[in-house]
Amino acid sequence: MATPTHANLDPGIDPTRDQVRALRDHGRAGPVVMLNLLKFRATANYPAASGEPPVSGRDAYARYTHAFTVAVAHISHAEVLYEGPCEQVFIGMAGSPETDWDGVLMVRYPSRQHFLAMMADAGYRDALVHRYAGLERTVLIQCGPGG
Repeated sequence: MATPTHANLDPGIDPTRDQVRALRDHGRAGPVVMLNLLKFRATANYPAASGEPPVSGRDAYARYTHAFTVAVAHISHAEVLYEGPCEQVFIGMAGSPETDWDGVLMVRYPSRQHFLAMMADAGYRDALVHRYAGLERTVLIQCGPGG
């Protein structure tokens, strides 16, 4: 998988080659749920040449979400199970980096292969500009299908 070349590329929120390889090569068959913990920028960090109007990081990330749920839905078959704000830390130290998240996004994919095919799609990769603009930091956790 080629490394994105967006002017606002933030490698801190992208998987490493080893992480992509591990996802591709290991794990069970069948559906996966990806749990996203999201910390948004106050103002999206678009490159000056992008022509994007100033928006919040949350709004920029919403543009990215649209890309993988609508624009490349024929590849991802992504189903948003939950998208919403983090309201209160119930267990853990409130305000610490481990608990300081603005939003949670849970997306179900029919398989790891659907997720990886989406990541390799040119239309999806073009939409990464919105992800980089909107996110200050993130954690992405692969989960089982639930039941």
